[in-house]
Amino acid sequence: MSASKNYLAVARTFSVIAAVGVISTGVTYASLQSPSASLTSNTINIGAADLRIGTNGTTFTVPSMAGFSFDGVTPGAGEFPTNGDTFYLKNYGTAALNLKVAISTTPTNLGNVNLAKTYFNFTRVDIPEPAVNLSLQSLISANSTGGLSLGDTLSAGATAQYSLRVSMDVDAYSGTGVGVSISGINLSFTGVGN
Repeated sequence: MSASKNYLAVARTFSVIAAVGVISTGVTYASLQSPSASLTSNTINIGAADLRIGTNGTTFTVPSMAGFSFDGVTPGAGEFPTNGDTFYLKNYGTAALNLKVAISTTPTNLGNVNLAKTYFNFTRVDIPEPAVNLSLQSLISANSTGGLSLGDTLSAGATAQYSLRVSMDVDAYSGTGVGVSISGINLSFTGVGN
């Protein structure tokens, strides 16, 4: 019995020492904790997206301006006009924008030209980038999903110069060409913050 009493005495001693250790550690931790340091009055400002269009590089409008008339396009003959028609997009906002394009209307298609085989060719002129060829049909379909990428990011305050051409596959139209036109094509450019 005396061995078990000794064992209980030793166990009580260790319990008391452990409890005192836990209490003193907690007190020591609390006494070593610093007061909080704070960053106060923080503000978050949302960047502004403001994309504008122009045809001369100095005057930019929103929301729209008159486009181009591509007269004399021949199916299978390549891009028309050879040098393209020039337009500019300028980012008046405060955020960099990924540029997208869509056709926001249903064009009048006299002669039933195949819009999936008729293309707008966008070429960035101010910096060397590959041309982006997008069918009219894909641009019409993309209007409901925010447009198709031009593959460009436009920084705040920057201007991009583009050349716009039209091309058609040789089998886009098989008639005689008299009175055939595609009109009412509204190209809609948007900038999406990245």
